[in-house]
Amino acid sequence: MKPSFAFQWHITDECDQRCRHCYIFSEDNHICLKQMKYKEMETVVSSCMDMCGRLERTPYFYITGGDPILHKDFWKLCELLKKHNITFGILGNPFHLTDEICERLYEYGCRKYQLSLDGMRETHDT
Repeated sequence: MKPSFAFQWHITDECDQRCRHCYIFSEDNHICLKQMKYKEMETVVSSCMDMCGRLERTPYFYITGGDPILHKDFWKLCELLKKHNITFGILGNPFHLTDEICERLYEYGCRKYQLSLDGMRETHDT
């Protein structure tokens, strides 16, 4: 098996939690939230696959945002990654995870989920 080449990929600023530690909302609460278009995501996947092919590596994506699950084309992106047998991880928050969502993520190739928390109970956002 070829060694992996990891990409951290920010696909959206969308998030509904506004954690204190988040760089997206740390300075300006009235920013225009950005979201990558699906066509752009197809181009990124293709470019990364091409590069990894030349380097004899296996692409692996850490998909992040905001909360990547809230991207309007998130599941479409998951289908694209599965089509190319690309596994991935997510860096997000746990607020939208359910048993069904976790099962679906696993079916599409998600093998890691890094939860974003804002401190312990005493210091967590309320």
